[in-house]
Amino acid sequence: MSTKRPDYSDNQHSILYAETSGCCPLCAQPILFSKKGSKRLTKGYEIAHIYPLNPTPIQAKSLAGRAPPPEINALENVIALCPTCHTKFDKDFKLEEMDRLRSIKDGFLAEAKARTTAAQYAIQEEIYTILDNIVALDGDAPEISPARFDISTVDKKLRVGMSPLQKHEIKMYAVNFYVRIRDHIRLLEQNDQLAIRIMQNQINTYYLEMQKQHPDNKDAVFNFVAQWISSRTGRSLLAAKVLTSFFVQNCEVFDAGAE
Repeated sequence: MSTKRPDYSDNQHSILYAETSGCCPLCAQPILFSKKGSKRLTKGYEIAHIYPLNPTPIQAKSLAGRAPPPEINALENVIALCPTCHTKFDKDFKLEEMDRLRSIKDGFLAEAKARTTAAQYAIQEEIYTILDNIVALDGDAPEISPARFDISTVDKKLRVGMSPLQKHEIKMYAVNFYVRIRDHIRLLEQNDQLAIRIMQNQINTYYLEMQKQHPDNKDAVFNFVAQWISSRTGRSLLAAKVLTSFFVQNCEVFDAGAE
């Protein structure tokens, strides 16, 4: 007996549309459009099941050994696709394409969970001035002596679980900005040492929550921490990434020697 496709509510449509940022996850085409002569937006997407709703005999053969999700019609198993990509996915079903969609959807779900978590964590006002100071810094970084900086700390923390490109970005920010951020934090500590300790604990606590959610993905942890700092302060994501890189080096993000 086949499983019925439900009528998803307007709120569910809003969630599925929002997670795509308005573009088909497979072809990047807009999934809302205006018809010629009309100012109203028209829905240009369909709700596709990642694990097939009612597998055909051929699909069932491909899916042998793959358990279906607990709730086949749950939002966790559907994604908004343009009609062309939806039809191609269903008609020319391939496990690798299903796995690709599953990975994309899992990314959407992780981002949504991180945003929800971010709203629950406050951040000290002192971090605003640190970010503003980062933005105001010129591009000529002073030479850092080995006595003042040890890049091996970053290397140990990022030995596994992080992509080479992300690792390179963190090391670049750490080398170029570490001393100046540290010196600025020391100035702030002279006015209110307790506030700086609270700020460091807040960052470490949010990092631990992200590590709990993504234990094997340091790229995701780093970027979600930076996004949290940016969203809570209204400062640029770039400045937030620079500051997060400082805390990688300064033992607040990623445990030294962590595997």
